[in-house]
Amino acid sequence: MASFDPIDFDPNAPPPRPETPPVRRGFVMVLLVLMLAAGVVYGIPYMAQQIGYRYEVGRAVAAAEALEKLDGDDLIGRSSALFRLASTRVQPAVVNVRTEQMTGPPMGDQGGGLGQLVRGAGSGVVIDSENGFVVTNHHVIQDADQIIVRLGRREFPARLVGSDVKTDIAVLQVEGRLAAEAPWGDSDLVDIGDWVLAIGSPYELDRSVTAGIVSATGRGGLMQFGDLYQDFIQTDAAINPGNSGGPLINLKGEVIGINTAILSDTGGYQGIGLAISSGLARKIVEQIIKEGRVIRGYLGVSIRDILPEEAKALGLEEPRGAQVMDVVPGGPADEAGLRPGDVVLEIDDQPVDDSNALRTRTITLPIEKSVPVTIMRGGGQERVDVTIRAMPVLLDLGLLVEQGLPGELPAELAGRLPEDGLYIVGVMPGSPAARSGLDPRRIPGLRISAVGPVPVSTVEQLHQIAAAQYDPRAGLQLQVEALDGTPLMLNLGGSDPDAEGP
Repeated sequence: MASFDPIDFDPNAPPPRPETPPVRRGFVMVLLVLMLAAGVVYGIPYMAQQIGYRYEVGRAVAAAEALEKLDGDDLIGRSSALFRLASTRVQPAVVNVRTEQMTGPPMGDQGGGLGQLVRGAGSGVVIDSENGFVVTNHHVIQDADQIIVRLGRREFPARLVGSDVKTDIAVLQVEGRLAAEAPWGDSDLVDIGDWVLAIGSPYELDRSVTAGIVSATGRGGLMQFGDLYQDFIQTDAAINPGNSGGPLINLKGEVIGINTAILSDTGGYQGIGLAISSGLARKIVEQIIKEGRVIRGYLGVSIRDILPEEAKALGLEEPRGAQVMDVVPGGPADEAGLRPGDVVLEIDDQPVDDSNALRTRTITLPIEKSVPVTIMRGGGQERVDVTIRAMPVLLDLGLLVEQGLPGELPAELAGRLPEDGLYIVGVMPGSPAARSGLDPRRIPGLRISAVGPVPVSTVEQLHQIAAAQYDPRAGLQLQVEALDGTPLMLNLGGSDPDAEGP
């Protein structure tokens, strides 16, 4: 501490300086640590940002040089040309389909009001320019009173040649020769990752083209589509309302699918579009043009998928194929020797991945054709030949009929009914039979007495006369008796309720 002595005091001397306390080493260390921390916190991100920026700049420069080289080799132009040429080839054959439907008068209108005009729109593709045939979706033209096809600036009234609700395919025809048509491609050659283009009229924007890749092939078993026969190509090419019925094409400009649906929470594009494969669509279209209706191939079996835990016990390395659960007596499979428990692995030399694949492949096989079927039985593979028959009309319409009293009928009801009648025992959900108003809970005891005006007494008669009487537009009329004997008339199927049958 500085001292003050009045004897030694010099008034001219400067005042004494206070003594500075010694700087402690710990304080210096803390200061250095804080400075280092500040450098880490603020300096490293800055340096990283500068390094990252220079890296991105370097990549951009390298990319520009690579693009310049590719452009010099015209690879970019040639790649773009593939999309341009494919769409140019097909666009002139893509049409807008417009429909008009007059609905009934409002509920409660006793004066016979005019009703309401409902308009719809979709897309289509010309597949035969000489005869004016256009392919679209069944749901695009369903219940339409008038169909108009717009091709470029021209409009044509269209006639419905026929449609198939269970594959969602319809064929229209316009008068006169059209300028262009689109060729079919082979959907069996399509693979995941292939580039595809979707062309159509989303929101009535004619001939819009979107690009994407194939996300999956052979997509089926989707519950959203009920009893549709499903063989979809899944794509991320943008498909929106109005695209339905338009073509999905490959880069050769060939139609490999008919755009039909999207999976979406919003109703708009979310990256999952579905197109009916050309392998299925083309065969349905050809039958409609040739026969006016679809005649499906029939095996006569009920089937199910193989569960993963069952594969090994069945002699399979992986869960694939379709297991036979039941065989229709006297049907094609029964005559070929198929038995419950057999697992179908191939049909007509085509692999069967699951039950949906077997159903879809079977319906397109030619009637009366003998096809090889590979099965797994008792741990070993066998090969049998099956002669494909036409699917019974009633089964195709979703109606299950048996001769004789159903076993589940209560005794008090069974005693009041004929023992050898033709009884309705089942209705397939979503089928034409279900849409006719048949409630599965109310069918016990319903007995078929006639097809149209023709009485029937056996299952064979029923199927024969139903096949002869069925008209794709007018449907099939069945005379049915209720439990109390009340006669009822059922009309199953039919795309035009006002059409007259044969």
